[in-house]
Amino acid sequence: MTTASPGVVDFSIFPHLDHERLPENTMAKAERWAAGIPNQAYAIDDETAIKVIDGQVEVVSETPWKLFTP
Repeated sequence: MTTASPGVVDFSIFPHLDHERLPENTMAKAERWAAGIPNQAYAIDDETAIKVIDGQVEVVSETPWKLFTP
């Protein structure tokens, strides 16, 4: 039996986008945050998942999210 271990990814995440208990987590704030990130970054809400298999990134979501590229 083999088990997969979590690895390191080359992107950053701005979580809890537009969460009702975190009113400061807006898309505008995510955009300002991502401007200072030297790699790709995703702004995602609590209903969104990011799946990485063999280096391929897939966003699984039915709600708004955004990919920022440097």
